[in-house]
Amino acid sequence: MMESIESCFTHSRHPVRVLQFGEGRFMRAFVDYAIDVANEEQGFDGNVVIVTPRAARRPESFARQQNLYTVRLQGMQNGRKVVSDRVITCIDDVLSPIADYDAYMALARLDTLAYITSNTTDGGIVFSPGDKLEDRPPRTYPAKLTQFLYARYRYFNGAEDKGLVILPVELIDHNGRTLRACVNQYAALWNLPSAFSQWLDKACQFTDTLVDRIVTGYPDEQTAQAVQKELGYTDELLDIAEPFALWAIESPGLERRLPFTSTYFQAVFTTDITVYKERKVRILNGAHTSMVLGAYLAGLDYVGQCMADEDIRLSLEQTVYNEILPTVPMNQNDVRSFANAVFERFENPFVHHELLAISLNSTAKWRARILPSLKDSLRATGQLPQWLTYSMAALLAFYRSQDKGNDCLIGHRGENTYPIRDDADRLTFIASHAALPDVAYVAAVLKQTDWWGEDLTEIPGFSQAVTDHLSRIDTIGVRAHIREMLKK
Repeated sequence: MMESIESCFTHSRHPVRVLQFGEGRFMRAFVDYAIDVANEEQGFDGNVVIVTPRAARRPESFARQQNLYTVRLQGMQNGRKVVSDRVITCIDDVLSPIADYDAYMALARLDTLAYITSNTTDGGIVFSPGDKLEDRPPRTYPAKLTQFLYARYRYFNGAEDKGLVILPVELIDHNGRTLRACVNQYAALWNLPSAFSQWLDKACQFTDTLVDRIVTGYPDEQTAQAVQKELGYTDELLDIAEPFALWAIESPGLERRLPFTSTYFQAVFTTDITVYKERKVRILNGAHTSMVLGAYLAGLDYVGQCMADEDIRLSLEQTVYNEILPTVPMNQNDVRSFANAVFERFENPFVHHELLAISLNSTAKWRARILPSLKDSLRATGQLPQWLTYSMAALLAFYRSQDKGNDCLIGHRGENTYPIRDDADRLTFIASHAALPDVAYVAAVLKQTDWWGEDLTEIPGFSQAVTDHLSRIDTIGVRAHIREMLKK
């Protein structure tokens, strides 16, 4: 029988400096990983207490392992395969704010506490007028945070040096500012003293952040057993992630206090994280959206297969390097380095990312991820970018169906079927127009201003170019059409 992780490793000894809302796989392989390395390599000197935002009791898995667990990084980096294991030893405790309310609130009185971080899902930063100051605890995360900060303010009599830096990592725009607005709403709803609001302004910092790392978490049981045999101990909290990581933090003044950059982790402190978001959306997300629908119709199922397919990979390289990169408003060397890392991430042999999973809600994704690059490229060159224009035709070909399934349309790839999932009204519109001739079908979809934010038929030449691409796809198939374009 293998030993357990707690019999092989011990906790690091550091003061508790971080309160973390969220115990999920992403936080453990991203935030806690960064802190653990910073303790060892950069002298951060801080441990973490995790609060489970919704759990009614402490997770037993943490207790059984004395809050120790392994993060395995595996993927491609700098052209070579990487597998790296690290036991995270910086978790001091894991509390339920429901079952351990008093212990949790006692952390507000902790002198060493300096930071709060959170990942309470994309919908976690919300205001609910039903939450009350006297709740034990309130339901929403912003209400819990307001209650916690008010308790700290009262205990330390409003001392400015006892304010906290709040670093949310929820995947919403302006996550720090949005969280701060919710806290202000609760302060007003609960009639908290104006001095508390002043303390929030002067002593506390709500920081916008952007995070990027693929975390797949605990693997299938067969893989888990193989990994644990290799490690030499059991670990039911084993967490698997890719080597790439980026934490963009909109506060240059925090760089010295948060030394998170290490061999397998990058933290960027900036006055404006929107450029990093735009880089990610246009290059990483844009590469996905421009590639997956056509690649699926060409017979592929996974991103890794696309990277190994000569036609699909070359078309993606031309899309990204020739059409998208010039539109990203950053240093082009940095942009190219990021694009190179994106291709390595797509090549990760340990991650099997399904194209159909990426295809979900492709109309909204095309608008956010492709349309800005297409318009900027047209503006700069005076010509429609070939591959970004083709990507709209691929979308229309992928979506084109009259067959209705359960909350989806049913598409056809040869003898096989696949689900087309998007907003119900949009799918209904597609189904009602799918039988039209190509030119009418294209025009009808491109004119949907509520889908695209504008009438795309007004972009000079775009409707005709999309129709031409779609007609070739209809006539000779996606792969043959891609090969035609590659020869131009």
